[in-house]
Amino acid sequence: MFRRTPLPPPPPPEHLCDWPDRESMLADRVLAMAELRRRSLTVAGLLLLWSLGLVAGVGWVLVSLGLGHFEDRSADYLTGLVELILGVIVLVPAMIGAGFSVARDRAVRDRIDAWAELGPDPENDHRLRAGARSAVWLGLSVVLCVTGLGLALTGGGQPDSAGVGEVAYLVGIGVIALVIGVLGAVRAVGHQRWAEHVLSPVQPRGRGGAHR
Repeated sequence: MFRRTPLPPPPPPEHLCDWPDRESMLADRVLAMAELRRRSLTVAGLLLLWSLGLVAGVGWVLVSLGLGHFEDRSADYLTGLVELILGVIVLVPAMIGAGFSVARDRAVRDRIDAWAELGPDPENDHRLRAGARSAVWLGLSVVLCVTGLGLALTGGGQPDSAGVGEVAYLVGIGVIALVIGVLGAVRAVGHQRWAEHVLSPVQPRGRGGAHR
């Protein structure tokens, strides 16, 4: 059975620390923070978040079709009821999965903060910034937010002749896309702010070469 690799543990309490010297502590700190940073902004993580949004969208399409059947008096109400039930069955797990994704991201951030509090390590901390990766996350998430907002506004602006199912479809899909985009943007911005305030500042390179 497939199991997700557990996160690196937080550093031990101060009274249980048994590092012989600072170099040993920093070596463990580098390994733990590098692994936690790798788990934070991965391509797989972005695809997983978007996949959850896609599954939620499929569920909402079924819900919208069900609402459309109930609006049409000549339609088969049993089919509409089945579509509503199937939509909820698909939609709820996707929402729960998104909640777990947010909780896991929070756990990663808490553990990487705990390791960072052990002390600065300017020589290695600059590798954890992941500026390009967070920029990609932020850019794609903003595009998704704009798309979702546009769909939601389009659905809300439908004429009175539009059916409830059609309006619910556009508004619901737009809101789902907007929420997924916001979650991705929050993670990217949070990482950038964390890197700016927690990690050791990047050491400026000396002009004319380093002295040996």
